[in-house]
Amino acid sequence: MHLNTDRHKYTAIFLCMALLAADAIQGAGATNTPSAAAPMAFSPGRSALAEPGTRAADVLERVRANLPKEAIQIRGELLCGAQRGKLDRAFYLDAQLQLGQAPATARYTLRDRFGAPAEQLTIVRQPNGMWLREYAKGQPLQGTSPPAGNSLIGGSDVTWNDLSLAFLWWTDGVITGRERLLERECLVLEFMPPQAPRLTRVWIDEALLVLIKVEEYDAQRILQRRIAVRTFKKIGDNWMIKDLDIRRWPGEHRTLLRLNEVGAITNADEVISN
Repeated sequence: MHLNTDRHKYTAIFLCMALLAADAIQGAGATNTPSAAAPMAFSPGRSALAEPGTRAADVLERVRANLPKEAIQIRGELLCGAQRGKLDRAFYLDAQLQLGQAPATARYTLRDRFGAPAEQLTIVRQPNGMWLREYAKGQPLQGTSPPAGNSLIGGSDVTWNDLSLAFLWWTDGVITGRERLLERECLVLEFMPPQAPRLTRVWIDEALLVLIKVEEYDAQRILQRRIAVRTFKKIGDNWMIKDLDIRRWPGEHRTLLRLNEVGAITNADEVISN
C-alpha cells in the first residue's frame, strides 16, 4: 500500500502534539486495556532506531527531525462521556503548528459547540529550553494568566500539558524493548522522575516515527493515565489517524480526541507570528 509521505508527516505532528505525557495527575487505579483499534496495512519495516547503543533521546531526536518544516493546520474535536456510554462534543479544537522551525511554535484554540473561540494557548520554545506561554479566554478572547498545566480542559480528560511540546526534548530515558501495537512494530521508551513528572512509558512506531501510545504510572507502577491511538481512517489511498482515546483511573470517564482535518497552511496571514 502506498503511504503519502506529506500526509503521514502531518499525522505524525498531530500525534506529537497530542500524545505527550502530562504531569501531576492525581488519583490511583487498576490497569485497564483499551478497545482494539482498527488494523493497519502499512508495509513492515525496520529502522536503525533499534541498533545497539541507541538511546531513548536518539529516538526522540529522530521524531523531531521527522517533523515537517511548513506550518500545519489541524481541526478536531473533543468528545467526552462515560467509558461505555455516549460521547458528547465538549469543544472543537484548532491547532496551528510550526514544530519543525526555530523556534518551535504552536497555537491551540478551543471553540464552543457553536464554533466561537473560548480559549487560546500559544507556546514558543525559547533558546534556553523553556516554554513561553500566552493565554487568552472569553468572548472576545482577552489575555490573562495561563492556567496550570495539569488543569483539565472543560469537562474533558485532556490537560493543557497534553498540548505541550516538552516531551519531544526529554533526554534521559531508556529503551526497554519492542512491542507490536496496531499491527505495527513499536519501540518502548521509559522515562523516570525528575525527567518525567512520573514514570512514563511511550510506544513509538519504529519505521514511521509516530507516537502510538503513552502511559503514566504511580510509584507502585499502577496505571494512572493512558493516551492511545484508537482508530485509523483510509482517505483515498492514504491512512491517517482518526481518534485518540484518553482515559484516567480510577473513574468511568473518558475523552475522545477526534482528528477531522490536517493540512499545510498556505495563507501567510494564518501563520503564527512571534
